Amino acid sequence: MRVLSVSSSRADVGVLSPVWRALAARDDVELHLFLTGMHRAPRAPAVTGIPETAIVHEGGADLGGAADRAASDAMARIAADCGKVIDAVDPDVMLIMGDRLDMMPAAMASLPFNTPLMHLHGGEITEGAIDDRIRHALSKLAHRHCVSSEGARDRLIAMDVAAAHITFTGAPGLDTLRAAPELSKADFAARTGLPPEDDFRLVTVHPETNARDPLAPVHAVLEAMAARPAPTLITAPNSDPGGAEARALIDAFTEAHDWAVFIDTLGPELYPNALRHAALMIGNSSSGVIEAGLFGLPVIDVGDRQKGRERGENVSDVAVDADAICAAMDRLAETPKRFAPGTPYGTGDSGPKAAAAVLNWAGAELVGGDKRVQEQARR
Repeated sequence: MRVLSVSSSRADVGVLSPVWRALAARDDVELHLFLTGMHRAPRAPAVTGIPETAIVHEGGADLGGAADRAASDAMARIAADCGKVIDAVDPDVMLIMGDRLDMMPAAMASLPFNTPLMHLHGGEITEGAIDDRIRHALSKLAHRHCVSSEGARDRLIAMDVAAAHITFTGAPGLDTLRAAPELSKADFAARTGLPPEDDFRLVTVHPETNARDPLAPVHAVLEAMAARPAPTLITAPNSDPGGAEARALIDAFTEAHDWAVFIDTLGPELYPNALRHAALMIGNSSSGVIEAGLFGLPVIDVGDRQKGRERGENVSDVAVDADAICAAMDRLAETPKRFAPGTPYGTGDSGPKAAAAVLNWAGAELVGGDKRVQEQARR
């Protein structure tokens, strides 16, 4: 049984790697990975978490935070190269996930082949980003679905997806967080350049791509940080349109403030420990809504990028306004530092559930290794 999984960013590796491990553990599965998008950026870090038996294909291009024509050209290259991989591998199932611009062309490339698609993280809502439209489009292209929450399941059913085609798994990214080795605060500080004796803020802020001013959240967050100087760890914005400009603003900010540390990507070991040791998370990353609750970390979610996603009690929503962000920081400083751990997105055992959903579906189609049933499904 051949499974082709697409990864287009550093973030989705943490989500997909538990599924990859569960699939690779099977003797009857040949796992192929297509790495594209941000993985193709200059100086992109090596991808960790890939099973030794996986067959890796690379292609396409990084959107690079560019806008309009440049992003469109990169998407075309992704579609072309993914089509070549699909043609060579002839997968029984193609696994796609999420809501990114660079995932869409990979899914589109599968259409002429009528490749069975399984989509992870469909049915969610993020009103402030074009990701919302991409996610729903991917859901309509897909044949089967693994959802992270009951609310996501209900939305897919409202979109006329058959309930029998949806499996509630939770968010596999939580598996990665749970499995990471725990570092002491001192060790974490030594590896990141933070002062070991102080609390720190974790900041991840992306362009709000559905807004009139996509960079407004970046400006507001940085202005609020400057108004409340404190040790701060900032990670890179993604490669959405506007991401390159956001990155330049963050670079200038960290150059001007010696209490701010910038690290492009923390990876599967440092990032869970950042959530474990940070005093506060600020920005508009999906990680603040989906994953931070696993550690009870207080989160200030800025603007509408994640509007509509289910969230736990650890998340405070504020407007795109520096004063509002400062007020939220002041309020949280007067409350206990941690909430009770918990998230609407599962308990950290989702990877095997998603892998089982892939295999159960493919197994039903591939009766005794005979592809006739599958070909009927494709037609």
